[in-house]
Amino acid sequence: MATELKKFLDAKKTTTRLLGDVERYLMRRPLDDRRQDVLHPSEIIKPDWCHRYSYHLLTGGEANRNKPNLRLQNIFDEGHYIHAKWQSRFQEMNVLYGKFECLACQVMTIGISPACKECNRKDVMEYREVTLVDDNLRIAGHTDGWIKDIGDDCLIEIKSIGAGTLRFEAPDILADAGGDMTKAFNNIRRPFRSHLLQGQMYLELAHRMYGAEAPKEIVFLYENKADQATKEFTVKADYEIVERIFFSASKVIAAVKAKKMPECNVSSDGCNSCNSLVDLEEWGA
Repeated sequence: MATELKKFLDAKKTTTRLLGDVERYLMRRPLDDRRQDVLHPSEIIKPDWCHRYSYHLLTGGEANRNKPNLRLQNIFDEGHYIHAKWQSRFQEMNVLYGKFECLACQVMTIGISPACKECNRKDVMEYREVTLVDDNLRIAGHTDGWIKDIGDDCLIEIKSIGAGTLRFEAPDILADAGGDMTKAFNNIRRPFRSHLLQGQMYLELAHRMYGAEAPKEIVFLYENKADQATKEFTVKADYEIVERIFFSASKVIAAVKAKKMPECNVSSDGCNSCNSLVDLEEWGA
């Protein structure tokens, strides 16, 4: 809370014609309603995923979340726009499967680029992605799409790639290109590790939900933020790649059921995530 107050006051000090007002508006806007009572694939694939902090969330604790500043919000929004662009194209091609919301009557329809089951319109249908869950392990995520009728079914993950992505995922590629994003993007030869893990999580979750009908491959669509160049990588399902992550999730859920908080698995002294929680005694420490 103190951090958010400081951000708000800093924005208030900023002398601008419009940007200061925009940033203050963003700081007042509520955070998104991302569920905190489940394990998200995008979080549990991280090497610093803290089992103790997940226990805190799964047992009703509040998330330690800060509102993004204007620059970070711009980055998030740009990623959302790129996702929506590609999903819209697949929807127009009549190959996008999943849940769609009618913007005219707010009715949900499941199908392949369907018309609304209530008003029969297609022009007001907005994609809501594919929810993939394992109820027993309380894992839930959303893949960017499920493509049908273009060969075998596949899942898709849409990734916007910028210099920040490369600095985090593959700094050597950016360094070898001298910071030139066009050259660096051309030198990407395979999906980044975090993307690969996330994709394999989705494929396994789809298999657990849909069995033999589940897609057996995922296509990563990469778009360069600098010049909109694109490339794709197709990866087959391979459970062994994420078996360890599912096992770790099962340990966390077992701890929740036993009402016994696990030790921090990241550091013997606790990590940034679990050490940020003040009232540890209230949830079993």
